[in-house]
Amino acid sequence: MRFNVDEPDARERFWEGMREVADAAARYQDQSLYQAIVKIGRAALAQGIQVVSSGGLFLLCPVCDAQPGQRCINVAGRPLGDQALHPERVELAQKTMRGEGPLPPPL
Repeated sequence: MRFNVDEPDARERFWEGMREVADAAARYQDQSLYQAIVKIGRAALAQGIQVVSSGGLFLLCPVCDAQPGQRCINVAGRPLGDQALHPERVELAQKTMRGEGPLPPPL
């Protein structure tokens, strides 16, 4: 298999693959797939690739401790309603993308 390192839509394909792994992890409730997302994120960071998506799905949630790729869960006093992520997680991603804070763990 050959890869074009200058592929114009490489970023989109990366995020598409990450979302597919996250969907599979949720579908099969497979913690090893969530751990794989973290490994992939760390490898991408080591290569200088920005891995914080604007949605926040691939960051650890500061409210419910959902893993990267995992949807948030309801916690006492913090129901999600029709949202998939807590607002603090989304805000954290936005701040990180703007360079207003360091990349949060575990990535």
